[in-house]
Amino acid sequence: MTRREFLARSAAMTAAMATPVAFAAGAPKGPRLGLTTYMIGSKWTIPELIEFLPKFGMFGVELRTDSKFAHGLELASAKTARTEAARRFADSPVRLVGVACGERYDSPDAATLGKAVERTKELLQFCADLGAPGLRVFPNDFHKDVPQEKTLAQIAGALRQLTPVAAALGVELRLEAHGSAGLLPHLATIAKAVGEPGIRVILNSDFRDTQGEGLAANLEKVRPHLAGTVHVHDLTATNYTEAKFYETQLAFLKRIGWSGFCLLEIGDKPDNQARFTEIERQKKRWDELVAGI
Repeated sequence: MTRREFLARSAAMTAAMATPVAFAAGAPKGPRLGLTTYMIGSKWTIPELIEFLPKFGMFGVELRTDSKFAHGLELASAKTARTEAARRFADSPVRLVGVACGERYDSPDAATLGKAVERTKELLQFCADLGAPGLRVFPNDFHKDVPQEKTLAQIAGALRQLTPVAAALGVELRLEAHGSAGLLPHLATIAKAVGEPGIRVILNSDFRDTQGEGLAANLEKVRPHLAGTVHVHDLTATNYTEAKFYETQLAFLKRIGWSGFCLLEIGDKPDNQARFTEIERQKKRWDELVAGI
């Protein structure tokens, strides 16, 4: 995208940025494209995210915490900083659709597991303070000499301690398909073991999702537990386009009436112009995918 084109798009979005209430009321149904700040977007402040994303027709962002990114929001952030960030998003057309952290519940060490659970409780309050509707966490891995069933049961047990806290705060506890314990069939097993009020599952749009019974069958396994967000990667990558991976996944999401945000998780670029060009390229491919389902 040239600078002239970028400025033209900026002007076109000014009205939308001035009327966040109207945008919220008229939000389209079906999957929408947004951004997670890992990795592209990691150098953008909250005002920049709010300024830049609408220029590409993107109105949802997930902030990665524990990474010292430019947005500046961390668990150590004061209540005033949290309140100010919540206000900024509330007054803009961009929704803060979640926070992503790296907490995981697979460690065989009881003390490590206990710290992860307690810190997750603090992060859930962090989300509530920000007005973020969900917190992303990891399962994460199987360990040598520990039966897989035991690890899955341990992860579910840790999450059972957390789901009542999340529910009381009005925050989705979102378990992402990540690590060797994060295959979709394993996440379905964990979700069933957790029971109510339950966890939600974030698809990570990984080719591992095609293992075993295949993509369509694996998506059905987690269908009752899907979160309001999905992570997607390079929509233009040859392996994805040849396998029609995203066509299959988006058709599934549309068929079940899912209306959340598919959040771009792609590599960073050296400067804003390169970032804008890459996001424009991804958005063009996204529009083609959505038009085809």
